[in-house]
Amino acid sequence: MSLHVDSTSPIPIYHQIREQLRKQITRGHLKPGDPLPTEMEICSECGISRMTARQALVQLANDGLVVRQRGRGTFVATPKAVLPDVQGMGMSYTAIMGQAGMSAGARILSQEVLPVPDEVAASLKINAGEKVVRIVRMRLASNEVMSLETSYYPYNRFPELANANLTNASVYQFLEDRYAITPAYATDTLEITTAGAYEAEKLEIKEGGPIALVTTVACLADDTPVAYTQTVHRGDRFRSVIRRFRQ
Repeated sequence: MSLHVDSTSPIPIYHQIREQLRKQITRGHLKPGDPLPTEMEICSECGISRMTARQALVQLANDGLVVRQRGRGTFVATPKAVLPDVQGMGMSYTAIMGQAGMSAGARILSQEVLPVPDEVAASLKINAGEKVVRIVRMRLASNEVMSLETSYYPYNRFPELANANLTNASVYQFLEDRYAITPAYATDTLEITTAGAYEAEKLEIKEGGPIALVTTVACLADDTPVAYTQTVHRGDRFRSVIRRFRQ
């Protein structure tokens, strides 16, 4: 692979290298699993410092285009899962994954009844101290860990949810089957942040890696909130396509 840099360009050297490698990947010249040049090889070919070469490779890794393996090198990553535009689809993770051509799965980490946290009480419009069912799940796509989901549901409304078997199941489907309740809409708040130690361990990523935090409040048609969920998505495995219409 031929790499070159223009030392007279205002574009930083690491960015020039990153873009050349990125194009090789996105155009299919480099396939998933193919090795990239090592830091030393890039240094030798381009006449740059190892720190500059490392910066280019680290940024490709942060973009989810490559994976860096200690002692082995840097390799082209499996393409990110593309989430389709979900407007009008409903809010089921299972349905969304199906539209993306992937099989959904869920691994329960905890399922318990406890007093509602203050920040959740306001969103669910319930009083402080009231009980909620908190469910923490790992969300999978084709058996790969994709996200960490923590959800809260009013216990007095959905008491059977506390003991339901939700492994590889849709909570929304359970609510519809058992309580004849289907959320009419949801409000999502998206934040881009970095993984702490807890998120990194559960998502099997490096601490400080990019994550997308989505806070969702699901409501009935009469605006009654029925679920509050915070989902941490791996930034290296997801990208979303959103279709927008001019009114």
